[in-house]
Amino acid sequence: MSSVHLHSLSKQPRTLTRVINRRPIEVLPKADLTTQRLVFRLLTRSDKSAFIEAINHDRSNLRRWIPLTHEHESDAHFFRRTMTKARVQDLSGIAWRRGAFLEDGQFVGMFNLIKVERGLEWSGEANWWVDAKLAGNGYASEAVQGMIDHALAEHPIGLGLHRLRAQICADNPASIRIAQRCGFAKNGRRDLLEINKALVSHDEYECWAS
Repeated sequence: MSSVHLHSLSKQPRTLTRVINRRPIEVLPKADLTTQRLVFRLLTRSDKSAFIEAINHDRSNLRRWIPLTHEHESDAHFFRRTMTKARVQDLSGIAWRRGAFLEDGQFVGMFNLIKVERGLEWSGEANWWVDAKLAGNGYASEAVQGMIDHALAEHPIGLGLHRLRAQICADNPASIRIAQRCGFAKNGRRDLLEINKALVSHDEYECWAS
């Protein structure tokens, strides 16, 4: 009896070793707006390459109409600054800055509601840019209309704004057509805005909640 007992004790249990992949997994932010073909969400680190590639498709025109990199600033730093600003301003409620993506994850462009004010009148300013490679597919119009609907929808479904403005250069006919198609109308105001160290004349367009 004792020999059997000693023999059984001499058998050590086998140890199974499993290698666990501990690489961090990036979880995409929850989409807070969708349209027929587009999903809107905050940027993440994994969007950097697509974001920079989209800028490179039409950098010269984008620099005419929107502020891009600061002097001596790299595209990668500009992306990080854009991503961080979106998250900080989102928490404070003064802006809504989202990337638009196709359902397969392809980056389409940036759509922003900035200068959000909630006083006697709740208002904000809209701006946008789209990857030039995707022009002609109606994505810009679809995205801008979705952004407007979200901005003017009653809170908490939307942002609950009463009025939206858009500052658009006279020599940017594509954006003017999109704005007018989506319900913006010129209100007669004009302003000089600094874009990449140049003062550029902009006409103000506006639309109102119904």
